[in-house]
Amino acid sequence: MTERKELEARLLHGAFHDALTGLANRALFRDRLEHALQVAGRDPDHRIAVLFLDLDDFKGVNDSLGHDAGDQLLRTVSERIMAEVRASDTVARFGGDEFAVLLERLPTESEALTIVNRIKVALRRPLMLEGRLMSVATSVGVAYATPADDVDTLLRNADVAMYEAKEAGKARHAVFEPSMYAAIVQRLQLEADIRMAAGAPERSGLFLAYQPIVDLRTGAVRGLEALLRWDHPTRGTVTPSVFVPVAEHTGVIVPLGRWVLEQACTQLMAWRTQWWRERRQPDSVPSVSVNISGRQLAEEDFVDEVAAILQRTGAPAGSITLEITESVIMRNTESSLRTLSALKALGLRLAIDDFGTGYSSLSYLQKFPVDVLKIDRAFVEGVAQGGSDAALARTIVTLGTTLGLRTVAEGVETSSQQEALEAMGCVDGQGYLFSPARPVDEITAWLRVQTGSLAIAV
Repeated sequence: MTERKELEARLLHGAFHDALTGLANRALFRDRLEHALQVAGRDPDHRIAVLFLDLDDFKGVNDSLGHDAGDQLLRTVSERIMAEVRASDTVARFGGDEFAVLLERLPTESEALTIVNRIKVALRRPLMLEGRLMSVATSVGVAYATPADDVDTLLRNADVAMYEAKEAGKARHAVFEPSMYAAIVQRLQLEADIRMAAGAPERSGLFLAYQPIVDLRTGAVRGLEALLRWDHPTRGTVTPSVFVPVAEHTGVIVPLGRWVLEQACTQLMAWRTQWWRERRQPDSVPSVSVNISGRQLAEEDFVDEVAAILQRTGAPAGSITLEITESVIMRNTESSLRTLSALKALGLRLAIDDFGTGYSSLSYLQKFPVDVLKIDRAFVEGVAQGGSDAALARTIVTLGTTLGLRTVAEGVETSSQQEALEAMGCVDGQGYLFSPARPVDEITAWLRVQTGSLAIAV
């Protein structure tokens, strides 16, 4: 009889506790939360808060040190959380690297934030893992119970607040507000929309606009940057600053980027054919620049995909420039160097976009097989007033000249900026002063005017 009861106790404990950490599991946490809400319904002074914790970058521990090290880390985290809460509180592991804490009978709402800060500090304390000294950061969502909340609502609110904290930069906490839920619903809908759009870009309102890159001295068109735009069927215009980060986050940027490159190459050949039919010099069609995301650059078959697109469209590699931001290149310099060298071997031109913001070293810049440095618009804005912006822009131009690279200033909006950039030796410029980004029909008409005198001799 004693053995039977012990077995039943072990089975009961296993049904309601996490096997790895010994903490309450989701089922037990929900049960205790439901009971706490019932008590709060009878006693207004029974304040309740739920904390939802998600470890930052936990996947990297498993990937680099192995799952045994990950399990050890989770056990240490659970012990440290338990040490910072009160005896009446419930700590649970929901699975993976997700933890929840039920705080009952809070004297004030600020007491919950005091506990949150204690937990964050405790987790940051260094620990030894597989011979490595490391610390843990966590994103925490806080949701206070209201009379209208049930178990699912309160858990959802804490989860939404945690997501908000992670989006704000990780290692943070956020307290749930109703506006957060509306924002996350909109974001989830946008994620769904961008996934669908990537499957049929043209039918979903995605299109390319082209912004000229001109010679600052002569005004001649040197190139066109292809820029992705979205005329959403129901939302109307969705700006790139809104949908591109979502596409990056979901990974949809990879198929979208592939589509953009193929569209740009196809359009380049369409212009060349059109120019030939109109007895214009096909070579007078400017080169086309296409932005490449970090996710694309990290794809193992990216170079092969680019080569296949060039072959399918017939676009000459020398007329295509791939723009990669400085920060992306510097994430994994050796891997980036190999990929850029392979792209260069195809005959493509390469540009470092937003230069001056990624802290690349001179030694690596000399190794990268790039042709163009694009000066970030942040340095161009105040270039005409002198000061630090002008000094930084001048340094980049001098660096480009020294390394034999062409320099392009982004975001040129005034004649005084153009004059200042030209005086310091910058070669090309791009911005509203010359032309905004235009859809294909508009930019085609604009190009006809710019290349009108370059007709084929009869």
